[in-house]
Amino acid sequence: MKLIFLFFIKASLFSSLLSNDINCGKNSSRCDLKTRIRNLSETLASRFNEMVIKELGSEYTSHLEIRTTYKINRSSNADQDVLTSIVDKLSYKVSSATNILMEMNDTFKHTNTPSFTHPCPFNSIRKTVLIKNSNILDISLIEPSSLFGRFKDLKVKRQYFLSHLDYATDKDCTAMPHTNLRYLYHKIVHPDPKYVVFIVDNFVHSETLQHIINVVKETVFALQSTDMFTVKVANASNFMKFEDTCSIDGMSKFANATDTNKLLLREYLTTLEVADSLLPPATINKEMKNLLNEQQLPANKLFIYLTDTKILKDDNWLKVFPHMENNATVKLAIGLFYETDDNKNKSLGILSFDKWHNHSKEHSVMKLHINNSGVIGQVASAFLSLMPTNYESKTLVEGPIWEATERDYIISLVYPISSGIFGLDLYWSDLAEDIIYFKGRDGDKRTFVMDFSGKILMHSHFPRPESTSEKIKFTHLESIEPHKFVGKLKQKMLQKSSGNIKFDINNFTNILYEWKWVHTYYIVCLVTEYKNDSKMNMSNIYFSRSSKDILFHRLDLFPPKTGKLCRHFKQISTIDQGTVYLSPSSFQSPFAYLYDMADGQEALAYIQNYLAYIKSVAHGLLSNPGLKNEIQQDVGFLNSILSFYKRQHLHGPLSNYVVRRYAATESGVLVMFPGTVLEYDYEPVRRPWYTNAMENPDKIILTPPTLDVGGAGYIISISYALQSPIYPPMVVSMDVTMGFLYKLLIENMPQCSLVYIKCFIMDNRGYLVSHPGLMDPNSSGPIEQQHITHKESMIAIDMLNHKGFVTKKMCSNFFDKTIQRYYEFNMSLPNVLSNIVSGDHCVHYHITAIPGTNSFIGLVNSRCSLGSIGPFCPCSMFDRLCLNCNRMEQTECECPCECSSEWYECPNANKSNMSQDIPLCGMLPEKNNHKSHYFHNYAENLKPCFDFQCENYLTHSSCLGVLACEWCQVDADGRTPLAAPFCTSQSTCFNGVLGAVTPYGEGTFGQVNRDAFASYSAIGPIAGCIVTISLVIAVAIYCYRQNTTTASCHNLYVDGPAETWQDIDVQLSYMSSDDMPDQNGQDKLLPVMEIEAPISPYRVVTGYRRSHTAGGSDHGYSTMTPHEDSEATGFSVNDPTILSDDTKSDVSFPVPTKVKHRHNIPTDLSVTVLPCGKNSVIAPVTVHRNMETS
Repeated sequence: MKLIFLFFIKASLFSSLLSNDINCGKNSSRCDLKTRIRNLSETLASRFNEMVIKELGSEYTSHLEIRTTYKINRSSNADQDVLTSIVDKLSYKVSSATNILMEMNDTFKHTNTPSFTHPCPFNSIRKTVLIKNSNILDISLIEPSSLFGRFKDLKVKRQYFLSHLDYATDKDCTAMPHTNLRYLYHKIVHPDPKYVVFIVDNFVHSETLQHIINVVKETVFALQSTDMFTVKVANASNFMKFEDTCSIDGMSKFANATDTNKLLLREYLTTLEVADSLLPPATINKEMKNLLNEQQLPANKLFIYLTDTKILKDDNWLKVFPHMENNATVKLAIGLFYETDDNKNKSLGILSFDKWHNHSKEHSVMKLHINNSGVIGQVASAFLSLMPTNYESKTLVEGPIWEATERDYIISLVYPISSGIFGLDLYWSDLAEDIIYFKGRDGDKRTFVMDFSGKILMHSHFPRPESTSEKIKFTHLESIEPHKFVGKLKQKMLQKSSGNIKFDINNFTNILYEWKWVHTYYIVCLVTEYKNDSKMNMSNIYFSRSSKDILFHRLDLFPPKTGKLCRHFKQISTIDQGTVYLSPSSFQSPFAYLYDMADGQEALAYIQNYLAYIKSVAHGLLSNPGLKNEIQQDVGFLNSILSFYKRQHLHGPLSNYVVRRYAATESGVLVMFPGTVLEYDYEPVRRPWYTNAMENPDKIILTPPTLDVGGAGYIISISYALQSPIYPPMVVSMDVTMGFLYKLLIENMPQCSLVYIKCFIMDNRGYLVSHPGLMDPNSSGPIEQQHITHKESMIAIDMLNHKGFVTKKMCSNFFDKTIQRYYEFNMSLPNVLSNIVSGDHCVHYHITAIPGTNSFIGLVNSRCSLGSIGPFCPCSMFDRLCLNCNRMEQTECECPCECSSEWYECPNANKSNMSQDIPLCGMLPEKNNHKSHYFHNYAENLKPCFDFQCENYLTHSSCLGVLACEWCQVDADGRTPLAAPFCTSQSTCFNGVLGAVTPYGEGTFGQVNRDAFASYSAIGPIAGCIVTISLVIAVAIYCYRQNTTTASCHNLYVDGPAETWQDIDVQLSYMSSDDMPDQNGQDKLLPVMEIEAPISPYRVVTGYRRSHTAGGSDHGYSTMTPHEDSEATGFSVNDPTILSDDTKSDVSFPVPTKVKHRHNIPTDLSVTVLPCGKNSVIAPVTVHRNMETS
């Protein structure tokens, strides 16, 4: 029977191949394209290999002269030594802070000491408070010589005493927010879970209502995540609803005091208005009684009724409280707002009583005049102080807590006494710097720090706090190490102060866990995965190369001795010499380096010390100012490459297309030509061009387009990893214009320029590196992070049916608690693939791998009618949320997306499903932050480094891809083609649209920058006059029509994620459809004068997540992604000849069937202008497809 089955399979395969040959014979043009695309892939492979060798010097480095000044052993330390070093440094800093607390306790022993904070305001302590090496506790076992020095000093953000007398409110520092300190105070003094019910009386004066709202906000922000609260507005029949992942419908009136629910409360309270009437007290009383009957609520309960003096005139309002008999765990309180005749000077009294009918003045807690925000906070603390206290005098560590002003997490070291709490706030980036910047060789090592509750507080895969845009969601060990043995591992780590344990994952991999305690506060663990694949022996001897001719990247501070400074696009540069940059990971203490560089006055002295050390020829004469041991050798070696880069950049064949060349070692040293000033927190080893190259050491890496922070427009990085026993592991790379790659395609295959032919390059994750839709000024949508499912969804649907070519995968992104779905394409593809669906279609494609790279070359041949629309890949218009998180089908197309994994933490979650082996995503590469810290103003006063003379290029092919040049072909309205296209500067005609606003805020309509027409002929002024006159006439006609049309044109539709209203990073339309008209060609661009981060087509903001629906409509979240001409007719994937077992669902998510409504809060500034007029009808429409949802 088995033989018959095998024979049937072979016969089927043979018939399929024969069928393809017959089809090929019938249509020779398809076979011709297949041959051409194969030849094109080989040509591109040869060109990219030539670039790596001749432009980046991959072979040049092996022929460098070796100076044997001295030798150095680059072998890594033993794991146990690395772990000990991390623990010793962290233990030292914690002990130093403990010593300060004890000194504070000895100084302030009086019980009547009021609350104080130092310094005040808080942001004045950006300069460090250094704790020198004296009287340190519990470090007798640590070698003193290894710890003494400036880089071991502790950085203290602030110190404070929170007194019980004034409810932890420093009256001398009331102008600054106290939310974090108040939160900390109640977490220490009232640690037990509590349930707070707010009854808000909104039948009051508007000023009183605003005070009530502020009290509720402050009180809720002082609650812990283990606390719960409910809000009842006295005139509303329902309670306020909050997000509850674990409930059936995703919403609940019982809210955990999470950051998300606190934000929802704030948004809800801003909509609260003064009421005309209230519900009867008996009705509210009944609802309060029902709350007390609810199960699974904290035992300690506090009912707070916020009202005005009406309660003194009518005792019936006291009956809003539930009747309690001798229940000590339930507290009742009234916030009574007294009003004066002028309605300005208000006071607030707090009444607390045990029985609802007793409201005498003897139960008054306090009475305060409401004259500043500090009083409101004091009132909030007074309410919570009615809860039972439970603490003891011992040193505690709390946090980390995100502090946006510092863009860092804060750790609080506190010592409670009978009269209050002494505390120190420390930078978590300082304490955990060895975890943050830990580098595991070849990705086989990772480390993390955990508290004794099992929560992971920092992990080497977490994003750096200074680079993240969202708060990290700290999770538990079970999510970080999702293995069956994690329970046993956790038990061992909590029981023994140090140890190690090894587990076998499979026949090829085993994992070793080594850990040590840091006092009784933290557990540091080092994880090593051993695999049976061969790795390069890194314990080699390297030769040092030193050179005095080293130019540091801070050209504004240390200009070149010979040569001049110039402006390369928007950056301070020099073309006389390349520059050396030392990243934070190059230092023994990255945090100390970042801290020092933030201080402009002292940064100069530190930089001088670094330069003197790395330039020193005689090894050992100068003391190391804090650099890692290998930095001097890496700088010497990389600096020798700059002469080669200079020669190629100025005289090489690609000098008109290469923005910059650079190289970086694993220690964080980077050299660059042209020499350029870089931001001091730039980390090259975490960038995509570096990480992808190191993960694929035998591949040339093409990185999809990104907006260049230096002002060169959209660029593509070409990088390659070099490993050799005679020089340190490094990555060489260069940035080229986006047009250069498209130019390569057209030059090597002229058919790519035809209207019905599209040639594209995509990487191994399916993101487009080059595509005509990214170059066409008439297309719309963002340019960065464009996936094959966005631009060519029709062929993406068909490619999913090619077994062995593309695989849909998922991984766990534990620091934001999401499950990421993505595509992975087979880079070893040997053949050219084409349509798998049988039959004749008007859309045909061919795709094959570019040998030796991470990319693929594809060709789409489309002769379809432009009016027909075929299948599409469903995507969310607003964020990266998957439309169906209940399953993931291999053959169903969807855009790369994410699902929340927070449901797994619910008490009733199906824990058995957590055992499915979902791999970790690993460390995510950092993106450009596009901050305006690149000294643009300084650079504007410099002359350009290069005169590109764009007007000399008379044809589109000659202008395409040239630095700073654009082929201007669309008029200023974004639609009308120019009668005589011409080549001009990028700032004048960005993306081919005349006068278009660039992402850097220049080139506004009717204006050009000062370099745009530096050497133009008379054609320029004439064209400018014509454009100006046309604009004047257009504006006049528009104004006339506005004044004569009865219908209003002020109707706008606003789209975008609700939480991005205030986010300047995302003030751009998410409607990335090529079928939509381009609004003046601006949909690819950022607003005027905005140079923040470019728009990604997907963005999700922590805290707001749509539920994972399992049925019904998609509620308008699906979108027809950008459809090119090739997507006019769809493929039918229902042909039985292509269906196989892999169409079954291979992944399922045990997510509850529920719908969480999006929160109706303001959206972003992106607008779509609707037609208007007396004959126009505007109606909202949601288009639904027949999508399977279960």
